[in-house]
Amino acid sequence: MEQHLARSLLLGVGAAAAGGSITAAGAALGLTSFEAVWPVLTTCAVAAALVHNTKQAVTGLVDNRTHTLRNRIERIRRDVGDVHGLVRLAPYTLELPLPVGGGWALTGDSAALLARETLERKPAAVLELGSGASTLILGQILRKNGRGRLLSVDHDPMWADQTRRYVDLLGLADVVTVVDAPLKSVTLGNQSYDWYDIPTHRLDELGPIDLLLVDGPPQMRANPAHARYPAFPLLRERLSANAVIFVDDASRATESRMVETWTSEEAGWDSRWFDTIDGVCVMTKTPVAGVRNDA
Repeated sequence: MEQHLARSLLLGVGAAAAGGSITAAGAALGLTSFEAVWPVLTTCAVAAALVHNTKQAVTGLVDNRTHTLRNRIERIRRDVGDVHGLVRLAPYTLELPLPVGGGWALTGDSAALLARETLERKPAAVLELGSGASTLILGQILRKNGRGRLLSVDHDPMWADQTRRYVDLLGLADVVTVVDAPLKSVTLGNQSYDWYDIPTHRLDELGPIDLLLVDGPPQMRANPAHARYPAFPLLRERLSANAVIFVDDASRATESRMVETWTSEEAGWDSRWFDTIDGVCVMTKTPVAGVRNDA
């Protein structure tokens, strides 16, 4: 507001000076009188201020309408992606008490991609960072596969408890385990991170991880460090020979740079990027010529 008033005053003064100078020059040449200088000066100042205010008002209106339109288009895009994903997930979502998409949850199209990877690869051990609707989808797919267990960790005890209730409701307790893992400070290199305090015995019980779903913890604005970066360096030794890393929200700058950092720190990983609503990156180990990794 202060900048707007200052610009209006400056434009008014400038217009008044220009108009007054031209009128004074005209008076000196006998084209008008010096008495006309002040009326012209005042008129120019007022006109310039009015024009500037009108321009600002119109610009603000257009910007506001454009912002609203963009938000609506983005909402439609997300809804279409969710609906498309839910159609593909129909066999696994008909009984789900949680909606797919929204907040920190996987969107429908990302969840459908996760379901496809799980159906095709039939992992024996799945570790999920951040519980929710994906926990229930994965549990039902593992049951359909006839093999596999899922360990889901969450830093929010209330959310974890809610997910556990839904796991019990769907009768998936023999396939899915949801544990509380409050965030604690860990240091990697010269950077501190808030990371899950996952009970070691739970990871030991799970065994080599075939599928690692990275969908948490949330990125805190107060902490510029990539919140999910520790997933790879801290869990790398627990990954199986055929492990797949499924990174959600991969279209965000933080996650995109995180994946690039991971692959630069350890060679031998391929990254496939999928244009879902929030973006997905699937990391797999690069096949070695002459060596089979399907043992």
